[in-house]
Amino acid sequence: MYALLLSTLAYPFIAWWLHRRLEEWLEPSMVRRMLVFLLASIACWMLSSAIDWLFPGQVIHLL
Repeated sequence: MYALLLSTLAYPFIAWWLHRRLEEWLEPSMVRRMLVFLLASIACWMLSSAIDWLFPGQVIHLL
């Protein structure tokens, strides 16, 4: 449960940071927005997986 909560709270900060970093390389466009979305989603998924790995007792098994 904590992994879901922390990864959800971390998403806006990660997306903001990626958006600022990609300003240097890509002009404002849909490509940059999609890239920020995908990279931020992957980063939050990795954060959630790391929390689940560090604290296995908190894992919610849906299947």
